[in-house]
Amino acid sequence: MKRLFVLGAGSMAESFIKGIVEEGVIEPRDIFVSNRSRRERLLELSEWYGITPADSLARAAEADLVILAVKPYDVMEALKQLRPFLSEQVLLSFAAGIPIEAMQRATGGHPYIVRTMPNVPVAVMQGAIALSAPPTVPRDKLRRVVEMLAGLGQVVEIEEELMDAATAFSGSGPGFISYLLEAMEQAAVDLGFTPELARRLLVQTVIGTAHVLREWDLSPSELRRRVTSPNGTTHAGVQVMQSRGVYEAIVEAVRRAAVRAEEMGREYTREG
Repeated sequence: MKRLFVLGAGSMAESFIKGIVEEGVIEPRDIFVSNRSRRERLLELSEWYGITPADSLARAAEADLVILAVKPYDVMEALKQLRPFLSEQVLLSFAAGIPIEAMQRATGGHPYIVRTMPNVPVAVMQGAIALSAPPTVPRDKLRRVVEMLAGLGQVVEIEEELMDAATAFSGSGPGFISYLLEAMEQAAVDLGFTPELARRLLVQTVIGTAHVLREWDLSPSELRRRVTSPNGTTHAGVQVMQSRGVYEAIVEAVRRAAVRAEEMGREYTREG
C-alpha cells in the first residue's frame, strides 16, 4: 500500500493511524484523513502523527486503500458521497453491524469491500482483527490488506455471519475487560493501594495472563483451575463471583452486544 484515505477521525481511526505510522509501512504524509466536521481534529492528528488532512473526498480516488471509519449511523450517507471516487481500490470498513451487501448497494455495486472489526490495541500493534470479504475481492487485493493489518496484531478471516459476534467479544472486549479492571482497581484502593500502584499491578497481571494463555496454549478455564487451590484465595474470590452470577452476566453482555450489532445493521441500512 502506497497511499491511504481514511474517512473518519474518531478513536478507532486514530488507533489505526497510530499503529500504521508506528509500523512504518506507509509514510505518514501519504495517509489522507477526512472528517465530516471538526477540522481541528484533523489538525491534531496531523500534529501527532504527521498525516495529511484531506479537504475533499476526491482524495479517495488517489488512494490504494480507502478506510471507512465513521459511526455506523453515518455509513450509508458516507458511502454515497464516496461512490464517485471508487474504482479499483479496496474499501475497508470498520463499521459495526453494517453488512457488505448493504455497503455494495450504497456504492452502486463496488465489488472490493472488506468488512473488518479491529479493536483499540491496534494502536500499539497488539490488536485483534476479525475480517470478512466476499468472493468479489480478488485474493491478491485481499492478501495485501491482510498483510498490512497483520502488522497491527492478530488477523482472523471469518465468515461474515460471525462478524457481529466478533464485534461483541473482540471489538467491545477492551471495554469489557476495562470494566472488570475498574472494579478490581477500586477494590485495591479500598484495601489501601493508590490507584496508580494498583493499576501497575493489574495491567501487568492482564498482560502476563494473556502471555501464559498463548505461550502455554491453555484455555481460560484450564488456567483458572491451575491457579485455584482448594480453599485458597482465588477459590474464595471465585465463589463470590459465582454466587453473584458474574459468569452469566458476562455471557449475557457479549450476547447482547452481538444482538446490538445486528440491530444496528438493520437500523442504519434501512432505506426510505
